[in-house]
Amino acid sequence: MTAEPTTTPPRTPHPGLDELARVTAGLDMHHSAPAPTLGVRELRLVDGPMGVASTRLDERDTALLAPSGTALAATWDTEAAGAVGDALGDEFAHAGVDVVLGPNLNLTRSPLSGRSFEHFGEDPALAAALGAAWITGLQSRGVGACAKHLVCNDSETDRHTYDVRVDDRALHEVYLAPFEAAARAGAWAIMAAYNRVGGLHCAENPELLTRELRERWGWDGVTVSDWFGTHTTRGALTAGLDLEMPGPARHLGPAAAEAARTDPTLLRRLGDAAARLALLSRRTRRPAEAAAPDDERARRVLRDVAADSFVLLKNENGALPLPPDTVHSVAVVGPNAAHPAYQGGSFARIPLRPGVRTPLDALREAYGPDTVHHTDGVLPQHRVPAFSPLGPRAADAPDEPGFTVTYHRLDTDTSAQAADAGSMTAGEPLARDVRDTNLLVWFTSLPGIGALADLPEVPSALVRVSCLLTPETAGTYDIHLAGTGDVRLRVDGREAGRGGSRAEPADVMGALLHGEVTHVPVELTAGNQVRIDIEMRFGGGGKAQGLSFGASAPRHADAVDRAVATAREADAALVCVGVTQDSALESADRADLALPAAQVELIERVCAVNERTVVVVNAPHPVHMPWAERASAVLMTWFPGQEYGPALADVLTGRREPGGRLPLTIARRDTDHGALDTRPAEDGTLRYSEGLLTGHRHFDTRHITPRYAFGHGLGYADISWHSAHLRIPAPGAGARPDPETVALVGARLGCGPRRGGKEVVQVYLSPRDTAGGPVEGRPEQQLAGFSTVRMTASEDREVTIALDRRAFSWWDTESGAWRVRPGRWDVRVARSSREVFDQFTVWIDAEGAVRPGPDGD
Repeated sequence: MTAEPTTTPPRTPHPGLDELARVTAGLDMHHSAPAPTLGVRELRLVDGPMGVASTRLDERDTALLAPSGTALAATWDTEAAGAVGDALGDEFAHAGVDVVLGPNLNLTRSPLSGRSFEHFGEDPALAAALGAAWITGLQSRGVGACAKHLVCNDSETDRHTYDVRVDDRALHEVYLAPFEAAARAGAWAIMAAYNRVGGLHCAENPELLTRELRERWGWDGVTVSDWFGTHTTRGALTAGLDLEMPGPARHLGPAAAEAARTDPTLLRRLGDAAARLALLSRRTRRPAEAAAPDDERARRVLRDVAADSFVLLKNENGALPLPPDTVHSVAVVGPNAAHPAYQGGSFARIPLRPGVRTPLDALREAYGPDTVHHTDGVLPQHRVPAFSPLGPRAADAPDEPGFTVTYHRLDTDTSAQAADAGSMTAGEPLARDVRDTNLLVWFTSLPGIGALADLPEVPSALVRVSCLLTPETAGTYDIHLAGTGDVRLRVDGREAGRGGSRAEPADVMGALLHGEVTHVPVELTAGNQVRIDIEMRFGGGGKAQGLSFGASAPRHADAVDRAVATAREADAALVCVGVTQDSALESADRADLALPAAQVELIERVCAVNERTVVVVNAPHPVHMPWAERASAVLMTWFPGQEYGPALADVLTGRREPGGRLPLTIARRDTDHGALDTRPAEDGTLRYSEGLLTGHRHFDTRHITPRYAFGHGLGYADISWHSAHLRIPAPGAGARPDPETVALVGARLGCGPRRGGKEVVQVYLSPRDTAGGPVEGRPEQQLAGFSTVRMTASEDREVTIALDRRAFSWWDTESGAWRVRPGRWDVRVARSSREVFDQFTVWIDAEGAVRPGPDGD
């Protein structure tokens, strides 16, 4: 039987097709393609959301660093989130940025998620409110927000490939809720996640990109792929993706034009994408010269918001505040006083501007240098620490701090055996630079050498990092090496160790941030200068290459003893512990929630010798706190941005309130969490088997007592709750603040005469069956609204929160729509998810009309 000849579908001529298609793919790593005749201009897209990230990943591109997403969520204050978005908007506008890749609206489903520092906590209602406010603030400055990552990119392990299996109700009620709020707040762009949901990559998922965004939410913004997150041409186009990033084009652009020539149905999709990019071009058009941002104002905002995010978990016997005139000596111990973690480890890292004060600097200024007595006790456990304690000087420019970096070509004819033996020699440098960083990353090309993609597979390029060190202390130093090529360490010309890996990673960003680190012990003599050369040989191009290096000083066996002795003699002890910037990472999840054992020992021993011990935890996620019962006070400070030091001094001395409330639950044990493991199964699926019971909903429904509950936080002011109220507004006559409002609920508060302060009134809704019991398959309660109030001394205030029909609705999987749940609901007015002040019962009918129960007013 003869096979019938195949025929190629006819190519449909279209005079503007190439131009339409061209704008759907990026030009390069950070720019989209222009098409003036379509009204589409070149747009600059830069990573965020905590500041203007360097597109070169260069430490010389400094910028303001704002508190992380979790810290913003801890404020429970939409005005604060909006103010940060506004302040950063000025920065981005001045830098010529059109679209910021942020905010991150994924949820902290598991406390082990490595990138959760960018999230707005564990609760969809809180994340929705804070994220929308940040977007509104940013876009008020003419800079577009690109909310990310739609959807269920809630952990990092195998993020490019895992396939989330989540029931439709949980998807809509939990994970899509913050994105829906962003869309309704008018976000100008939304980014599709790397992962799959229900078997389809998010960038090729029509249920997400078309059905949800366009049809259900009526959203008119631009959909953008995560970087290198597209996989096919037709799949991305038909699903509703508008812009593939980065460039040069791979699946869209010219490939999209070619596909449309043989399938005219794709022409409309290209036209839609171009129209939305034209709209984005108009929305982000600003004056040619954006006004310089007001740095002083921005720093005040960041300082205020950082203090407002700190959560005082415990404060026995008025341990805090600690005014300077009440103490003669303060012991400051722990690694995070002098070496704080301001931000997480991602490719949106912000190089700090000069003059940023550490907590230790700020505390010395606040209390006086003679009052503060400092010793680390425990060194920070960086994955790759800085070289800075050794004072490196550039090898060929000893007056300059940092490292000489030179770029060389290698002889590609040299045998592999010679290369492995280290006999391969590099020619004269093709480029030279002086850098002051321990992480070097190159995207797409190398200075003096050219495109990474053009390098042969054999080792064909070499980067050499050289410095001079003169250690003040003799001993064995631990040199850290990591890279995407073959890394070699030379000390005074002699090879001392090797590291790195030539394997091409599937996830370049992940490989650079959490790849294997080699430790090389090197004996150094005090006062003797040595030359350090770190070389990396590589080939095979790829998307990126990177090299990181560092040095740990010798450890003193009696360091903890000295810290304890310092604390014993002081009026009060501040133990500053936590994580390092490179312990919370993009593309890697955590193994557990424990602080390093040495830090735990330090806390327990200081608590034993000083009854006024305050533990300050500098971590963006819950940590184990078995020692909390022994501490006088515990303060959670997250990743608070560049103003950490001054804000911490403000709070500890009492100049400001610790204004935060927990945006996530701190458990007594890891296994108490409803979702913990972030690893996909062998078949690549990641099952959200907990359904609706995420975060505090799990603890409340399963009756598990947390160490500190969602929404918990203490202040310094004496704020009392006098009464709660529930009112059902009558229709018409302006009685309803919004047509959708069906109930008004809140509390009357009073502030004592001593000082003003902050309170957060929280409202939780609990569906009940006809007998008053819990409804099977539903959370015991869920956050429905909140209001932040700042009170002056001796002030009384009534706080009211409006509840709409949506608050009393569930996602109906059969009809694919929200439906009011008729029947009984308990309305709880609370300080936290576990501290309910008062409760009301209401009944709601199928039309959404509410009537109070017998205990309502």
